[in-house]
Amino acid sequence: MRPTDAILLLFIVSVAGGCRDAEPPQTPVARIDNRTLTLESVRAQLDSTHGISDAQLQEYIRRWINNEILFDEAVRRGLDRDQRVTTRLEEVKRQLAINALLEEEIYNEKTLESPPEEIQAYYDKHQPEFALPTDLALVSFVLFSDRDAANSFRTAVLRGTPWSEALQATLADPQASDLVVARVDSMYHTQNTLFPVELWRVAAAGTRVGPSFPIQTNDGFYILIPWKLSRQGQTADLAYVEREIRGRLAMERRQRLLTTLIENLRARHAVEILVQSVDDDSTS
Repeated sequence: MRPTDAILLLFIVSVAGGCRDAEPPQTPVARIDNRTLTLESVRAQLDSTHGISDAQLQEYIRRWINNEILFDEAVRRGLDRDQRVTTRLEEVKRQLAINALLEEEIYNEKTLESPPEEIQAYYDKHQPEFALPTDLALVSFVLFSDRDAANSFRTAVLRGTPWSEALQATLADPQASDLVVARVDSMYHTQNTLFPVELWRVAAAGTRVGPSFPIQTNDGFYILIPWKLSRQGQTADLAYVEREIRGRLAMERRQRLLTTLIENLRARHAVEILVQSVDDDSTS
């Protein structure tokens, strides 16, 4: 062996060894014959966002062992080569391939995109479909643990400070921010979603836009401002139904894409429909 060949071989071996060393270690949790189940593979199959409990792990191990034993027995009996099994496998394979094609061509993130002008045009054309089934209020509120802090915030807004700026100033003040328990900015609510109930009474009063007096509850003191109140039967704001419109547009877009795809693919084939109807006694 030439010296250069020896050096090259040594380099390849060292690189290969380094790659093996870089692989993360696997943690075996169960073994049957020469097959091993690892904790990493269990985590890959289960939703481990919040961790896996001991009960989940043991249940997965139990099912894995049972499935392995049953599969081995099926193979021993030759059932993996049974015509019924191979036919079903082919059907599953065909459907998985079709699904992969549709996900690539139709059901992808790009087909979810709708420009603002398209959303506005759909909203303008279908406004009667967006009649509100119940009263709806667009509100902002801040919950304080102290009445004086709530009053100070309300006074700032009454004196002309925009709501958002008054809130920013409050949160920037270490002493005042400690008294802010919760806050919501420009959200739509119905009577069934706005709690506590005292807030809906203020929001549904229909008075002019302005900060409420401190609303005392068990949680503290709310300052609420109702930006808009829409009554049942009125057309919902575009902002309220925008998500629904995006969904509708995506469905329509995907249906058009699917129709076009099938038409284009069909043109590549010689398609014949050999029967138009089936007689009632055709199976006899």
